[in-house]
Amino acid sequence: MAGAVKPKRIGPGSRIAIIAPAGPPRADRLRKGLDFLRKRGYMLRVYPQVRRSLGYLAGDDRQRASALMDAFSDKSIDGIFAARGGYGCLRLLPLIDYKIVEDNPKVFVGYSDLTALLLSIYKKCGIVTFHGPMAAVEFGRRLREYTISHFFGTIEGEVSPGIIKKPAGYKFGAINGGASEGPIMGGNLSLMARMAGTAYMPSFKGKIVFLEDTEEEPYRLDAYLAQLFMSTDITEAAGFILGEFTRTEPRYGHVKGWSAAQVLRDYFSRLDQPVLTGFPCGHGKEKITIPIGVRVMMDADKKTVTFLESGVRE
Repeated sequence: MAGAVKPKRIGPGSRIAIIAPAGPPRADRLRKGLDFLRKRGYMLRVYPQVRRSLGYLAGDDRQRASALMDAFSDKSIDGIFAARGGYGCLRLLPLIDYKIVEDNPKVFVGYSDLTALLLSIYKKCGIVTFHGPMAAVEFGRRLREYTISHFFGTIEGEVSPGIIKKPAGYKFGAINGGASEGPIMGGNLSLMARMAGTAYMPSFKGKIVFLEDTEEEPYRLDAYLAQLFMSTDITEAAGFILGEFTRTEPRYGHVKGWSAAQVLRDYFSRLDQPVLTGFPCGHGKEKITIPIGVRVMMDADKKTVTFLESGVRE
């Protein structure tokens, strides 16, 4: 890919579609998140599908895919924010008309289960997508200034490319030293493992790969990494940024063994590429917004990550 297509930046006054491609959001958190976004000056179109519930899904597959496609095809919509993650995005991948998405690049934001959509759109359409906070999650709970300022600075184009500052209480580490540069891509480890072997997974070759997960015991993280290492070109990545792996203690009577950190070290210490740890992305308290497809430079010796370009255009 010669360089990902950047969507137009958005800001106060922009019209945002709120969709739920995975699970249904809590009503109180959705209400709080919508109020917050309106106070920031955004105009919102909340798709009726967001308030539907079918088991653990926010409506059936056709309803959720239809909301996504309508949000991309509607010329009055400037950006698309996911309400929450959960489960269900994988089921939508064959239902997406990627030509419509390609013809209508827009700021599209989410994380967790949204990894499937972010990466498939990046792969199929060459469009920068945004791994970042969601309307009924980060904006529907306690508001954190670091997360908020980085999110709006990124999608509104106000944050200049540069070194990512650590939020308070975070400490970057390294498994392997060295420095590397390349387009950044990644997301939720378990989702990426499930995408392996499909036509929707981008190549890892030459990329800076970031990974995160939550509610996965160490032995399950081990299995996901084994799947990626055996079925993809992940060992040809230029470097790795490991985000937060939260709530990973063994449960359900499983014998305690390695921690999540030990599993990660066991896999990545075998490689020659630089590997950073402790990055603020994923399911932790703070998160930066990562434009998937832009070039970054990582230095595991200095423990820095530098974005070399913006994720949006004027």
